[in-house]
Amino acid sequence: MTAASLTEPSPRAVGESLAALAVQLADLRDEIRAINERLDQAGLRADLNLAARFEDLAQTVAGALDAAAPHGPTAPYWIGLDRDTYHARLADLRHWADTVFRQHYGGYELQDCWPRHIHAIWELSTLAAEWHHAYGGTRPDRARALEFYDRWLPGTMRRINAITGKCVPQCVMLRGPGDWAARPGYR
Repeated sequence: MTAASLTEPSPRAVGESLAALAVQLADLRDEIRAINERLDQAGLRADLNLAARFEDLAQTVAGALDAAAPHGPTAPYWIGLDRDTYHARLADLRHWADTVFRQHYGGYELQDCWPRHIHAIWELSTLAAEWHHAYGGTRPDRARALEFYDRWLPGTMRRINAITGKCVPQCVMLRGPGDWAARPGYR
């Protein structure tokens, strides 16, 4: 090292360096002020819990999606029901089949053995749920009723007839009601 490099910088050089640092500091203050203004406009403060805000936003979005989704009866679900619930739902479905379906939709045949075929139960319970969706409440929905007659009723009955149409006449006497193991013609 030379003696000149060990000497202190000139006052002019120090002044120029300090002036440059002052300019940089002023620029940083302006940037911080602009960032703080944007955070304030966004409602972000030092004491704000961002995780809670995001959770609130997620719930708001989920609520909006749920509100926009079509509502109606849930799809019937038979898998995993306990015995009492299964028989109660089957009794309700039989009641609908006897009081609504058989009395008002005579153009469609429903075999007496349908409760012994789980797939027929699934089909008929879904049809009943759609019927309740169209006709439930104080004001039946015409568009749903037309879709029920044009789409759901014929398709469902075609599938139920495919399930029960191959039954032997003794199917009605096999096992207990709702015993899906009795499926003549599907073995």
